[in-house]
Amino acid sequence: MKISEHWLREWVETTVDINTIAERITMLGLEVDTIEPVGGAVTGVVIGEVMACEPHPDADKLKVCQVSTSDEPAQIVCGAPNVAAGVRVPVATVGTVMPSGMKIKAAKLRGVASNGMLCSAGELGAAQDTDGLWLLPDDAPIGASLADWLGLPDQVLDVDLTPNRGDCLSMRGVAREVALGLDCALVAPVITPVADALEAAPTVTIQAPAHCAAYSARLVESVAPQAATPLWMSERLRRAGIRAINLPVDIGNYVMLELGQPMHAFDADRLVGALQVRLSQSGEQIVTLDGETVTLDGDTLVIADDEGPAAIAGMIGGQRTAVSGQTTRVVFESACFRPSAVAGRGRRYKIHTDSLHRFERGVDPALHEAALQRASGLLERISGAVCGPIATALGEPIGIDARRIKLAATRVARLIGQTMDDATIERVLAGVGCEFVHAGAGQWQVAPPSWRYDLAIEADLIEEIARVYGYDRLEAEQQGVSLPAVSSADTATREADITDVLRQRGYNEAITYSFVAPDLHDALTGNAAVGVLDNPISDQMTVMRRTLWAGLVEAWAYNARRQQSRIRLYEHGLSFVPDKNADNGYRQTPMIAGLAAGSAVPTHWDTPSRRVDFFDVRGDVEALLGARSGQLGFVAEPHPGLHPGRSARIYIGARAVGWIGQLAPTFARRYKGLELAYLFEIEAGALMNETATRFVQPSDQPGVRRDLALVVAEDIPVGRLIQVIRGLESPLLRSVDVFDVFRGQGLDQGEKSIALSLIFQSDTSTLDDDAVEGITTAIIDALRNETGAQLRGM
Repeated sequence: MKISEHWLREWVETTVDINTIAERITMLGLEVDTIEPVGGAVTGVVIGEVMACEPHPDADKLKVCQVSTSDEPAQIVCGAPNVAAGVRVPVATVGTVMPSGMKIKAAKLRGVASNGMLCSAGELGAAQDTDGLWLLPDDAPIGASLADWLGLPDQVLDVDLTPNRGDCLSMRGVAREVALGLDCALVAPVITPVADALEAAPTVTIQAPAHCAAYSARLVESVAPQAATPLWMSERLRRAGIRAINLPVDIGNYVMLELGQPMHAFDADRLVGALQVRLSQSGEQIVTLDGETVTLDGDTLVIADDEGPAAIAGMIGGQRTAVSGQTTRVVFESACFRPSAVAGRGRRYKIHTDSLHRFERGVDPALHEAALQRASGLLERISGAVCGPIATALGEPIGIDARRIKLAATRVARLIGQTMDDATIERVLAGVGCEFVHAGAGQWQVAPPSWRYDLAIEADLIEEIARVYGYDRLEAEQQGVSLPAVSSADTATREADITDVLRQRGYNEAITYSFVAPDLHDALTGNAAVGVLDNPISDQMTVMRRTLWAGLVEAWAYNARRQQSRIRLYEHGLSFVPDKNADNGYRQTPMIAGLAAGSAVPTHWDTPSRRVDFFDVRGDVEALLGARSGQLGFVAEPHPGLHPGRSARIYIGARAVGWIGQLAPTFARRYKGLELAYLFEIEAGALMNETATRFVQPSDQPGVRRDLALVVAEDIPVGRLIQVIRGLESPLLRSVDVFDVFRGQGLDQGEKSIALSLIFQSDTSTLDDDAVEGITTAIIDALRNETGAQLRGM
């Protein structure tokens, strides 16, 4: 947002210099990027009129001009293509020092005397455009100082706004902040309603009430086509970076800059029938003001008449109904569109306008009729037009006027870290525009102003109090915290401890976006339902992730294509699953995901090189569980994003908590030349220990080993056998390990032999054979009953 210092000082009564204003704006959170001078040092530049213009006798591109700046005309040689007799232009007289440092001297150009220079806006530092002379209005006073007449030099503040401060995309919004920050008076223009001199009014209807809260339109007739935009208005537009076009359009842009309400002007003679605010029909087309033909989707809000779309709502008008130099009847429109109704449409159609920039961030829903009065009043005053009554249609209210927020002084002190007296809190609330009533000692019920979409909860109000009071004035204090003793039985493993395990095993943390590419996400999840962003930061990041794999896979591919031969990545973040019963419609679950690709171990002369496999990653998952790894189970199940036969569901006890496996072969086409990575993803909450890890004195008694060779069906996983054995909860059984898997001679088709090693040990005495045999028999019986396992050779 570009703010002219001269214009700003009409709104705020302050004598502080521009640097102080810029510093205060920045401290309020509206960062000032630059302060750009406009006009430079133009002492000695006056307004002149070209009385005569003749070709130069010895130069085709030069002309010899007789220029009147006072009683005595001066001869000046000029090469500008738009110089002609009768035009009024800036004239740099002899002795003038230009903003570039060049001093104007009397000279001869190709043998012809030249006493001064006719200037472009660029040469005077008033604009970037240097294509031709700066042509001034016909009523510009000849001989007057250009600086005095234009209000130069000026300075323009380029204010960088965060997306939540759409209310500051206007002179009114920024002036409100300056007055608040400097504690000075705000002088807003008085908007006087324009008398209805006509009976005719446009017919307007809202057919998409959920997308448009209000739509107002007004017919203005007898607009003088020859009426030019006043210099003061065109100058303010130019210093804000907007090019003047014609009077109705310029007035709409001026009111947008002044009040923050985007507007549009239709040529009333080109409209056919009533104005309708509706959703477009899929395939409808509109030729926009910049000459582009846009084919609309079925969810785009448009302003239409009986012949079709006349404008894309909140974005850009159409050529068919555009105001031209011959327009005498204008329909001004002013509306309040929901931000969600227009957000993302500009990116879709590759259109970005000042109107869209404001509507996406939220326009004051109470402003549309006042802005329409302001615009039609300016058009009436400047061109002698007459106005009809305002026609307004209402849709569903945005609802921000119904906000009521409870604010407590104790909460302010807790979040800011400093006690604020009630008078300071109330001064800030009033300055921001809030209305409030007391709800007890040190408590208020606060109604935020209609222009502040970003004030929704108590913390928002406290942030306002802190920034207006001044972050630089907040005192640093050492805070004391009383921590109660915690029982060791209630101690949970911290998240940092979990991720430490992965770092110790060679993984590096990745932090990726929560919004991802829809095609990749669909491939990883099997087209599962996702949340679609209304205003994505790019066309490739339009949905909220259900799985952290979407970010990790892209990070892996990026590194692998840059010759990284061993990649281990993990991420701890949220997954977003659409759920109408959850807060805000999404179930947000903390997840921990990992990816492994390339060699299994770092290159070493004493270690054979091999590729990472399923069991390497499974070992990493087991390490995450630590002491609880005995509860971990892996069951072969298909997953749309994983390789058939190389994927498994992860269970802790009977609860499914995640997945593990290799990327599906379909990803080979997407990641050509790369060996597909292995992945895992687990609910972070499932990894938290319910009780603390405790020290246990190792037994000094000898252990006893028993080996079991079992024949089981091929579809019985080894993990199921171990699960059954551990389920007996024998205090003497210390470990169960697999040391052999056999298929072949001596076994029937569909059978396999599993060899298990069982270690028994007592804490207090040496085990005898009877005790060991009793436990072993119980294990064999349980395996036979639960899995159908038989001892081999029986």
